[in-house]
Amino acid sequence: MSSLSERTRWCPPEKSPVLAAFEERCRKAKQQPFLDETLMDEREIACSWSDFKRPLLRRYNLQGSLIFIDVVGYGVDGIVWRVEVGCRIMALKVFWDNEAPEKATQYWALQRECQNASLLQMIQFVTENYPDSIWLKPNPRTFPDATPHDPASARAASMARPQSSPILAQLRSAKTYPEQTAALQALKNEIVGHIQKKEAWIGFGVLEPIVLTLSASRSPAKPNGKDARTQLVSRPLSDEDSVKLQALQLVASFANGGPAFLAPVHAAGVVPAILANTCPLSNPPQLVVAALRALTDIADAAALAQPSSPLDTSSLADNVFSPQNMEALNVMLSISSPKHMLQSQVNLASGLISRLCREEKHQHALTTAGVLDSLATQLARFAVRDGLVVPGAEEHAYADGLYEVFPEPASANAKIGPILEAIAAILGDSKYRSNRLVYSPSLMAVFPSVKFETAESYGPQQAAALTAMDYILPSMPVTGTRNQSGPQSSFPTPDRSDSRTSSRASLSRFSSAAVWDSPRNQSSGNGSDTATEDIESPLIPWLIHLSRTLAEYDRLMAAAVIAALFKAGLGRKATRETSIGFLVVPILVGMVERNDKDGAELEAPVNVTQQLILETAPAVLARLITDSEFLQKAAYDCDAVKVLTKLLRRAYQPVPEIDQPKYWSPQSDTGMDDESTPAMAQLGAKGQNPLLAHRMKLREVSLRAIGALAAGKEDYRKAFVAEDFVPYVVESLCEFPRKPKQVKERSKDKQGADAGRKGPSPAYGSNPVSVIIAACHVVRMLARSVSVLRTALVDYGVALPIFQFMTHRDVNVQIAATATVINLVVEVSPVRELLTESGVMKVLCEHAHSDNPALRLNALWALKHLVDAVGPELKKACLQQLEPGWLVQLICDDTQDTALYNSRLKEAAGDDFDEDMDMQPLDEPLRWLYGSNGSIRELDASRSTKLRQAEDKLSAIREAELNPMRRARNDDIAIQEQGLDFIRNLIGRPESGASSETPSETTEMIDYLFTELGQDRLFEILASKLRSRMLHPFSRRTSTSGREQRVLHPQAKIIVAVIYILVHMAASIPRHRQLVIAQTELLKLLAQQASSKDREVRVALCHLVINLTWQEDDAEAQQCAARAAELKRLGFHSKMESLKLQDRDLDVRERAKTAAWQIEQATY
Repeated sequence: MSSLSERTRWCPPEKSPVLAAFEERCRKAKQQPFLDETLMDEREIACSWSDFKRPLLRRYNLQGSLIFIDVVGYGVDGIVWRVEVGCRIMALKVFWDNEAPEKATQYWALQRECQNASLLQMIQFVTENYPDSIWLKPNPRTFPDATPHDPASARAASMARPQSSPILAQLRSAKTYPEQTAALQALKNEIVGHIQKKEAWIGFGVLEPIVLTLSASRSPAKPNGKDARTQLVSRPLSDEDSVKLQALQLVASFANGGPAFLAPVHAAGVVPAILANTCPLSNPPQLVVAALRALTDIADAAALAQPSSPLDTSSLADNVFSPQNMEALNVMLSISSPKHMLQSQVNLASGLISRLCREEKHQHALTTAGVLDSLATQLARFAVRDGLVVPGAEEHAYADGLYEVFPEPASANAKIGPILEAIAAILGDSKYRSNRLVYSPSLMAVFPSVKFETAESYGPQQAAALTAMDYILPSMPVTGTRNQSGPQSSFPTPDRSDSRTSSRASLSRFSSAAVWDSPRNQSSGNGSDTATEDIESPLIPWLIHLSRTLAEYDRLMAAAVIAALFKAGLGRKATRETSIGFLVVPILVGMVERNDKDGAELEAPVNVTQQLILETAPAVLARLITDSEFLQKAAYDCDAVKVLTKLLRRAYQPVPEIDQPKYWSPQSDTGMDDESTPAMAQLGAKGQNPLLAHRMKLREVSLRAIGALAAGKEDYRKAFVAEDFVPYVVESLCEFPRKPKQVKERSKDKQGADAGRKGPSPAYGSNPVSVIIAACHVVRMLARSVSVLRTALVDYGVALPIFQFMTHRDVNVQIAATATVINLVVEVSPVRELLTESGVMKVLCEHAHSDNPALRLNALWALKHLVDAVGPELKKACLQQLEPGWLVQLICDDTQDTALYNSRLKEAAGDDFDEDMDMQPLDEPLRWLYGSNGSIRELDASRSTKLRQAEDKLSAIREAELNPMRRARNDDIAIQEQGLDFIRNLIGRPESGASSETPSETTEMIDYLFTELGQDRLFEILASKLRSRMLHPFSRRTSTSGREQRVLHPQAKIIVAVIYILVHMAASIPRHRQLVIAQTELLKLLAQQASSKDREVRVALCHLVINLTWQEDDAEAQQCAARAAELKRLGFHSKMESLKLQDRDLDVRERAKTAAWQIEQATY
């Protein structure tokens, strides 16, 4: 016997390598996916060899309730129930283990059963749908022997040339509808799930007879009222309808083949043929649904199409959103029936809108045609169904004349997500469309804007008018009003103009308001809580409630609509910022974090919902937090920095090449695409890799969200840099990116890196314009931080790539790159000299002559920074390069009228301001449409006070947003401001490190400016900026005679720019001060601005008085006294006294005190 010590030292023998390898294979096998979240569809089952290697069981579409009858039996793996589903008796297997067993060699019953069921499905589909014989070799002993048993291989091996197939002969010779149906059915069975056969049939022109079948004449019918309701009811299909149904399903199957099929689809005229079958009033529901599915499949293929494709998303949208087809969309979106076939039309139509509506012209067309109102009615039905209608809404609807549009409740199987997504797609960045949604009749009926008073409403905490919907949200902490901008950083950000006068007068900085990155028509109402005219619409808190209670996809779309409404200025900003910051922003960040799982993209099948969330949530987050310090902080507190940088890193993971299964065919593929072959029989270019296209979208949206957050505090920018994300931004600045590398790695590979970037890499693709623009914006925001600019951005050498993009072929890239240069040429920038030596001044001056107002604005803005604190030689060279005459043209009064009347002339010549958009005349009355189950009618607004009030407000918003006169004027004012600031910096601070005799350089530049522009001309231009002007009325469709004129008052930002030019002149030598004081008319206009509501105007005016009453030495005493006396005569002394005592701003009071004291001292 062994001793105790020997027994305790005993160890089990080492595991056999064979057994260990077997257990490892078992573990990996149990980790393989076996479920597919897509619904089972017996019409389309892929049966390639790769599908058989990894079978996936699709989700069963449960129709009706599930009734348990009794237990059939049970065993080691689970239990079997007999159940009833929709009047059908089925067996339901319930397994004990919902997770893989820990024991390596024990199989997972749930996985095995699902895989077996999927294999049986594929085998059944192939054997039932393939018309020819499948020959099998008995008793297979090797893999090649068993290959024919694989149905995919058997189908490929037995595939015959379509010309000799009886199917083609039957299709061509069919004379009756049943014969056509049989032929099309056989063809569908032939191609479904088999990409090679689809390609072969396209090559032999099968699309032509299919399109002829779809284009067969049908007697037009447009029933109304009860007839419309009857038409929507499902009925047996006629023989002609059966033919068309098979043809539509065939077209959808071909479109499923991918972007390569778009070229023949376009050449054959498939899209118009499909659209001819989409009207629910003249086609049975089955045909409408099939047509919508075919269009959806084509839209999905178009989203991945190459730029050379004749059918892309934009051209497809032009077809779908024509006036006739939008009428059909309105009919579909009026359906409230719970029948599955009719509800499918609502979901598919909404999905089609969200896929295709990307451009302003389509968004406007859908709004004008009433589609937005139809979607609003569908949305209101969910509030009625869920019992979340404002209490007393029906009574208010009666009183307001809106009861006829009070919607029916949505059915139990209705889906809110597609409705919200379509609404968000139409709203875009438009304030008018956002207001149009809120004032839609159905939503006003369900959500009347009335104050909801409870017993607690009379307390001091409830001073603000709350609606009933506010009470379904959690109570929010009381926070201070955030409508005023918070305290500014003591260190100037490069985006702010920071020119100063001489050291004698320390000027406060003023902030340029012309930020082109912000929406053109950003609401002023969103920046302040007006103690106000209207109570907030209950729609907004209801949407916030939806974003908290719905499933992932649905809540994301609710947040997208919230973002559009919030950025349009709807809602009380202080209250809504709080609720959005605490309730919506954390959901969006958490949504990205939950769905950003490593390796999830490579799993089969692709989780479409997960991809959509990752592509949409960062974009919605970016839109919400832009220009909102509170929401930026809310995102930062939710770890958005880490979440977004992780998403950007994921977007740069290499994409494996697509391994398409290759099928053997007895026929050669050569000679199919020669010149004699018609276009409808030739495949087009293969589209983008779907995973790579997804990664491109992730790059764009993550960069947009990063840019929106980095625009906030310095801490946010430093946090991003600490996450080591700059290499990914640098690669986003490359058209052909590669693997992101650290600084050390880049320095080693620098020589051969650029040489190998002559084309896209299969693993990383090529960055589209949208990614480059987003990356430029991120660099611009990071460059606001001087420390980041001097370290990370310099280390990675971002300056030269940005400079190269200033001459990119796409003007939008030029605009973004020029906007970035604004922050790279400031005084503190270490790359300023590098860019100057590279010729940035020449490019900026060329852009300042551009016809594009955005490019012109950004170029002037950058030039303003470039001439700040540099030597006189560079300043003079810049003015000469810009051309003094052109600078005068940019800032003089006549420029505005020229821009306006040029727009008018373009329209008269047929060159519409919005290109081919069919704009609704600005003075045309608004149309209100309401539909119910196919019956569409126009509402009479005169019967409702609410609708008339809404029309007045919407007309004003529409005119402000769409009127080219106002848009041209806004562009011109922003450009004028930057042009005046350019002059200010041109005569402002001398070069850094100059001697104490700074006035000499200032004097030199002022005299040079007078010589180039003309002294009298310059002062006249400055005076013109301070005068009110009469504007001629402007209408797109009518003459201007008899229309009321309007007055355009001076803009505060223009006044500030004018005053600071004079401040710089007054900070120079006595001769220049005398020149300024001699401008009596100009000073009279300035004196009127002492009571301006704008703080910056009042501060600048105080600085001007201080500099004009400054005495250089005793020799200037007499002149100083004369200037002070003139200021006193013009009323400046009394103005300064009033500001000193009564102004609400401490800085203004202190500056006014100094100004008043200097006037008194000089005239004593």
